Amino acid sequence: MILAEPPPSQGDVHFRLWGIPVRIHPFFWLVALFMGIQGSGETPPLEVLVWIAALFLSILVHEMGHALVQRHFGGHPRVTLYGMGGLAACADCDRSTRSQILISLAGPCAGFLLALLLLLGISLLGHQSGCLLFRQPQVDAVGIRLLGTTFFWSPFQSQAANGMLQQLLYINLLWGAINLLPIYPLDGGQISRELCQLRHPRQGMILSLRISVVAAAAMVLVGLSWGSFLVILFFGYLSYSSYRALQAYQSSLW
Repeated sequence: MILAEPPPSQGDVHFRLWGIPVRIHPFFWLVALFMGIQGSGETPPLEVLVWIAALFLSILVHEMGHALVQRHFGGHPRVTLYGMGGLAACADCDRSTRSQILISLAGPCAGFLLALLLLLGISLLGHQSGCLLFRQPQVDAVGIRLLGTTFFWSPFQSQAANGMLQQLLYINLLWGAINLLPIYPLDGGQISRELCQLRHPRQGMILSLRISVVAAAAMVLVGLSWGSFLVILFFGYLSYSSYRALQAYQSSLW
């Protein structure tokens, strides 16, 4: 998630995926490394590498989900990874409400699909896997727990493989769910804007910004209950930025 495409740099990595140009800004690797080195800075190097690989793959899948649907609607997208997020930029795809909603949904859905394919792949490799609501598996298993749901599998011998699967599931499921919140500039915020503007574009924009302010503030309270400084900081910033955008829009500065 980035608001604007960063300028090119000499450290950029370029490649194409399914014909779509992808650029990775060096700041992406720096932020991923910073996030991978937990509090004390004593995180084992292998765990840091696993985290960086999982974050790279997850964000790439997310943005490619957007880009492939943009191309389906006649556009010529390009993907940029930067910081802890990404951007699928497209200036010429269909701008209809239906198309824009489907484009916004495609990113989180691509992550959910990846998570499902991972769980299916685990089963195909002969490892028991599944998900349980509000209870723990009764067998020796590894996995993740999100919002009362435990996703688990019988462990692989490789600790790195188990760690990679945990990170991939965690990022794609949690980030996908967060991205659907009606908060700017998340995908859910874009969907909220499109729906609110169906009848009255200007009033709809104001309504979507108000929803964004309240929803982001609510997530700050969630962060407080979790004791997560990162959640508080992230959604506090989004609530403030939505409030400033709302003020500017109501003052007819936009």
